[in-house]
Amino acid sequence: MSSVIECFFVALRLGLTSFGGPVAHLSYFREEYVAQRKWITEARFAEIMSLTQFIPGPGSSQLGAAIGYERAGLAGGFAAWVGFTLPSALVLVLVALGIGDLSSNYAQGALCGLQLVALAVVAGAWVGMRKSLTPDLRRFAIALLVLVVLWFFSAPWITVLMISISGIIGIFTLSAGEKIEKQKTAGRGLLGWGALLVFFILLFISIGNNSPLAGIYRAGSLVFGGGHVVLPLLQESMVDGGFMKKEVFLGGYGATQGVPGPVFTFAAFLGVKANIFSNPWLGAGSALIAVFLPGMLLLGGTMKIWGRLRGKRWAQRAVNGANAGVVGILGVALLRMATDPTILTGWIDATYVAILFLILRKKIIPVWALVLIAAAGGAIVS
Repeated sequence: MSSVIECFFVALRLGLTSFGGPVAHLSYFREEYVAQRKWITEARFAEIMSLTQFIPGPGSSQLGAAIGYERAGLAGGFAAWVGFTLPSALVLVLVALGIGDLSSNYAQGALCGLQLVALAVVAGAWVGMRKSLTPDLRRFAIALLVLVVLWFFSAPWITVLMISISGIIGIFTLSAGEKIEKQKTAGRGLLGWGALLVFFILLFISIGNNSPLAGIYRAGSLVFGGGHVVLPLLQESMVDGGFMKKEVFLGGYGATQGVPGPVFTFAAFLGVKANIFSNPWLGAGSALIAVFLPGMLLLGGTMKIWGRLRGKRWAQRAVNGANAGVVGILGVALLRMATDPTILTGWIDATYVAILFLILRKKIIPVWALVLIAAAGGAIVS
């Protein structure tokens, strides 16, 4: 099988089964790409994850595209993005057209089961990453610092700040570890700088432009943290801009919570409802491109720059510190999920999560199969 086709189908399966929001997606990716397929090392996974948390855009989609790029080049990155995005985008287009109901008791029960398995997946990812990325007291202390700060301060820019601080602490307190080879960028250097140039040109054009596509592009350009953080910016463009009523906007956003894959595919719903190009499929497609494009352009440019720096010893120490910070980020996300009363409603749910966690740790059932079983079980008991 071609590596590009393989990237598409693996990402497609993740797009069909990755429920639970952006943080859970990262955990699903780690299980699939690091633990199962070994396409990428734990350290490199955390390195790219740090980078995608540092720049605006949909973090999980950017991470998946970056892994696809490392596996099969530019075509592999595109294939990975399409595969992960396609399932939820199609569902939301159908919802926008009035087909399908995600509010039934069975659907809500399935969603509850999916939330529990997502919590187990995140817990498994945290345990694995803590062991490999914070093996000594100094790095564990960095992770703990990040966890405590993010527990009390949840603004998206705080995450960017803490990754930066973790990297700086790493430069002055950690060893470089094994030598990391500088990525070869010959032949694609201009492509990286060109991506950054296109990003800023399109952002400049979108400022002051009141069209729905311009508003969606601005939202994708300026949001840190991805996922749900993009909601206020999209609402400003779509509702305040007069392209749809607030009830329609919130209804579509509610439907987005019931589908797998990236939250940014909410743009597909908006493209249909805003009647972009007077065609639901063209509208949905153009809206998806508008919301994802800025993050992917930034990713392409920053990966090129980082590829030149990562071979330096100080950069390697910074990576070790930032990777420890990632463990703290995932840890606080795990704590928030575990203390969310809408996910864990009592000791029975906690027992289910513990059982799911053990199944994942022992690799008794593949993650994708466990997701389907959890969804079916939740629908049956609803």
